[in-house]
Amino acid sequence: MPTSQKRLLQLFAFLAAWAVIVIARLVQIQLVRHGEYVIKAARQQERTLALQPVRGSIIDRNGRILAESIAAESIYADPQAIVDRGQTAKALASVTALQMDVREIATKLTSASGFVWIARQLPLETTAAVKALKLPGVYFLDEHRRSYPRAMLAANVVGYTGVDGEGLAGIEHSFDAQVRGRAGRVTLLRDARRGMYLVGGEGPNRPIDGNDVVLTIDSVVQFIAERALGRVVEQYHAAGGVAIVMDPRDGRILAMASNPSFDPNRYRDFSPDERRNRAVQDQYEPGSTFKIVTASAGLEEGVVTPSQVLDCGDGFIQIGNTQIHEHGHNRYGLMTFEEVMVHSSNVGAIRVGLALGQERFYRYIRRFGFGERSGVALPGEAQGRVRRTEQWSQLSNASMSIGQEIGATPLQVLSAIAVVANGGLRVQPRIVEKVVDAKGNAIYKPSQAASVRVISEKTAAVLNEILKTVVARGTGVQAALAEHVVAGKTGTAQKAGRGGYTDKVVASFGGYVPADRPQLAILVVVDEPKESEYGGTVAAPAFKEIAESTLRYLNVPPSVPARTIDVAAPMLATFSQKSAPAAGSEVPDLRGLDARAAVALATSAGFRVRASGSGVVQTQQPLPGEALPQDHQVVLTLAEGTR
Repeated sequence: MPTSQKRLLQLFAFLAAWAVIVIARLVQIQLVRHGEYVIKAARQQERTLALQPVRGSIIDRNGRILAESIAAESIYADPQAIVDRGQTAKALASVTALQMDVREIATKLTSASGFVWIARQLPLETTAAVKALKLPGVYFLDEHRRSYPRAMLAANVVGYTGVDGEGLAGIEHSFDAQVRGRAGRVTLLRDARRGMYLVGGEGPNRPIDGNDVVLTIDSVVQFIAERALGRVVEQYHAAGGVAIVMDPRDGRILAMASNPSFDPNRYRDFSPDERRNRAVQDQYEPGSTFKIVTASAGLEEGVVTPSQVLDCGDGFIQIGNTQIHEHGHNRYGLMTFEEVMVHSSNVGAIRVGLALGQERFYRYIRRFGFGERSGVALPGEAQGRVRRTEQWSQLSNASMSIGQEIGATPLQVLSAIAVVANGGLRVQPRIVEKVVDAKGNAIYKPSQAASVRVISEKTAAVLNEILKTVVARGTGVQAALAEHVVAGKTGTAQKAGRGGYTDKVVASFGGYVPADRPQLAILVVVDEPKESEYGGTVAAPAFKEIAESTLRYLNVPPSVPARTIDVAAPMLATFSQKSAPAAGSEVPDLRGLDARAAVALATSAGFRVRASGSGVVQTQQPLPGEALPQDHQVVLTLAEGTR
């Protein structure tokens, strides 16, 4: 065979072998590993991003915005499309508003990935400065960012969100599903020249915006409460504090202030302690404000009456091997139960608690809501601490009578005070009014538990008069208002530590106003005040400031007009006049009065009262004008009606 033919055959053989190799490779790529290479191509050429919806707003009861979503942009880059990564990093770092240094940006740009986030959810003015640089390989994505236009106002209630729009605390967390909406999807594509563009975000991939949450909070009342609380914490160099304002009639919370607080616009700059909602997450021993529970149980069970004289001894009471002393080393001797409350006698309250016994006392503690969460729509609410009677020590009954050996949240304490203000009914506190859609239609209203009868209207009316006297001439005088009668109770509780109680205290004052037609129930708690420790000195003035300003803001007319102050004044000390009515005294006309007013009028005249039913007085025995029976008792029948 000629050499030329041999060479030609060799060439054909080589080309045939090459063709076989190429075809085999094509088969491998196009058929055998087709799916794998499609995935690789997709990874190189496209990326799916979540298109965040507009998160719903959180607003107060008057429509004032506390949290909203505003337009923002995020910056991302394709490191593979950037020729000079060092220069690009320097250029980006030169934009002061980015608040990023060259090293941080350069680290991001060294990624082998075709996509890296540079910064998320930036103000439009910041991204405008970056756009002006016209940097190749740097791109922008429309997003929204969370804004809190009132900064620290109600921050511990409202909460905050993370960069991905997830609620991390407060209402932002507990109502995340309602305000978050549904994310859409957008595909980021890269062309052959490494340019990037977005497709999608329409139809089923369209984001659905979130709904708005309407709170019961009133921004003005919230400001009043935060201002007063801040002042008292600063004045007494305290570790912190809480102030809550609630409508006792329906449980709506108008203000819930925690100090210290934080700015949710930059929540990372604050500690978890500052971000905590102390009103529901902290539990403390309430001290003497808890005597309201002891008094309620004692009066309801008939183990004590306002005029009953109790032996408060020489300033202490012996329980087993332990002596429990009066505050301030006072020695009260013999006092009526009303005076026990007015002067906040520990010994007197303990005698009532011991007379009740463990089982009865425990039942009332639980009836008032201690030891269980209130159900308010806030995350992290503490349950409190109430041990069952089988776990009580010899000292427990006495200790609990004065608010020790029990853990309570400030909201639980205020709810208990509101029971007396509400005529003996316990209502569930609430902080969310409703959830509304974009058209303002209510699509959800939190369910509220039915009110629970804790004590009778009569007991509530009697205790109301006692608590009015506490403020009129007792430990709570610094909470008194010029135009309204206040009912309330002071509290000064030592803080427990290892091995017993420490020198640190929690000072508090809780009450309601106007006392005979309550519209506000308010609690102020100051943690570890310095220089002074008593609730009547530290917390009562803050209560007064909050009550006075809020009543004026709400346009509540004076309940003690100037022309009737002299007439009403004796009623502030009704239970201090303990003498029985003179022989032949006539029974006053109590018909048409509500239970609170009827009991106050009758007892102020020295009569004993027995009431049944609820509402206003329909009938009474004896009738008006008749002579008083020997037992000095007036029997009232109440029914719902109008005065």
